[in-house]
Amino acid sequence: MSNAAIDRDDRLINIDILGALRRRKWIGLAIGVLGVTATVTIVKSWPATYQSTATILIEEPDVPADLVKSTVSTFANDRLQVIQQRVMTSQHLNEIIDRFGLYPEEQKTMPRSALINKMRSQVELEVVSANLSGQQQQRRQQPQASIAFTLSFSSEDPNVAQQVANRLTDLYLAENDRTRQEKAAGTTQFLGEQAHKLYADVQALEKRLLDLRSKYNGSLPEQFAMNTQLLNQAQAQLMQLRSEQQILTDKKSYLQSQLGTISPYTPMTSNGRPATPQAQLMDLELQYSDLSGRYGAKHPDVVRLQRQIEVLRKQIGGVDTRALDQAKFSTLQAQLNEAMQRYGEKHPDVQRLRRQLDEAKAQMDAAPAPSITAPSGPPDNPMYLQLQNQLADADSQLRGINERASALEANIADLQKRILQTPTVEAEYSSLQSQHQLALQRYQNFKDKEADAQVAETMEQQSKGETFSVIEPPQYPDVPESPNRRLLMLVGVFMTGMLAAAAMVAIDMLDPRIYEPKSLMVAFGEMPLATVPYIRTSDEMRGRRLRMIGVASVAAILMAGLLVFGF
Repeated sequence: MSNAAIDRDDRLINIDILGALRRRKWIGLAIGVLGVTATVTIVKSWPATYQSTATILIEEPDVPADLVKSTVSTFANDRLQVIQQRVMTSQHLNEIIDRFGLYPEEQKTMPRSALINKMRSQVELEVVSANLSGQQQQRRQQPQASIAFTLSFSSEDPNVAQQVANRLTDLYLAENDRTRQEKAAGTTQFLGEQAHKLYADVQALEKRLLDLRSKYNGSLPEQFAMNTQLLNQAQAQLMQLRSEQQILTDKKSYLQSQLGTISPYTPMTSNGRPATPQAQLMDLELQYSDLSGRYGAKHPDVVRLQRQIEVLRKQIGGVDTRALDQAKFSTLQAQLNEAMQRYGEKHPDVQRLRRQLDEAKAQMDAAPAPSITAPSGPPDNPMYLQLQNQLADADSQLRGINERASALEANIADLQKRILQTPTVEAEYSSLQSQHQLALQRYQNFKDKEADAQVAETMEQQSKGETFSVIEPPQYPDVPESPNRRLLMLVGVFMTGMLAAAAMVAIDMLDPRIYEPKSLMVAFGEMPLATVPYIRTSDEMRGRRLRMIGVASVAAILMAGLLVFGF
């Protein structure tokens, strides 16, 4: 390190600040006067900015939320951000600039976009919020609810600041009402469209259900119990008819057999036997045909009947056997028809009766011409006529029972078909019914929501929901909002003093002359033996007084000028 550098470091360490300030006081005074003059000039020439502020309260809905729920569910702070973006558009700001003649000088040189950005910077929005919950442990989780906000505009003209703030306030209020009404109307429209679509789905499902009901009518799941009950009833009725049919069939067979043993023209004895030998012979012939078919020709009863027939024939002599054979043939034919209905073609009784019928027909064909003619004409035997009427009645009842039985059989077959088809239909039917119920429920939910949305829309149209109300309109700003001239003055004076002190110390450090004894100690390493004070001459004293007078005069002139400029 060089000696010059060492000397400079020593001077920095051993500088006499108070001595430097005392020696360079005129320089500091000049700098102070110039600095204060510049500070006062700048502060006084700085244009004033006036700010007009409106306070807007966010009021709660007039109708409680538990009675009518609003469709505008966003927080007021979020809605304010949206409103601010819509109000602070270029269209609105251009309209305000042209309406109030803002920035007349800047419009000559600045582009329109720069003017709009400048106006945006002069608009201030400050939100006043509060916690939704008063509980301390939940304050970190609960969002902030906006209860009011302030809207301000700054301008160099206080009238313009108040007018623009009023216009912005009107725009915010109108935009809030329009936004809430549009959102409520949009919600109502959306719910209405969705309800219409869901109603179309419900109608489509109802049509499919109707088509399915029409296609499978009688086999639907809800008809299964009724079909089962009807089937049981029909089967019970059929069993009853079968029983009645059997009774009538037996009665018919009995009547036919009785009718075959009674002569249509011969009176009966008291015990019901034929009274004439011809009638007795006819009765024996029928019995013989029946018993021989059952037991054979060698059966004792058959042999006995054969002897009786032979004896009776000898007593009578010639008899018309054709009538006997015809009655026997008719009786066998009726028995054969009954047996076929009851047992079928291959039953032994049917085969036996068929053989007897063939033998009777062969016997009728081989019978000789009658020597005695049987009575002719309509029957006149009361017993025969009674049996004939009973047989006809039995035939009529049997035909009715057969028709009813056929109808019941067809009905039973149809019910069985429906019951068997029900499980196949049930899956599709249940699925469609479930879809219809869900679609109907969704449609009803949306219709309820649409009704609530319509009420909420009416509430917004009548301004019964959350509204903005001006509790303090923009006032005429009497006092400028900026600049803070007192603070600027204080800062300017303080900075001027610091600058003057720094300048005095710096100039004194650059001066190579020695003014203090300790400087000799630093320069030469030894203290002087004695110090002689500086003796001023009369010329120097006179020059010093002149300089002081000049400086004081300049300071007085500058202070007077500042006072005149300021007031």
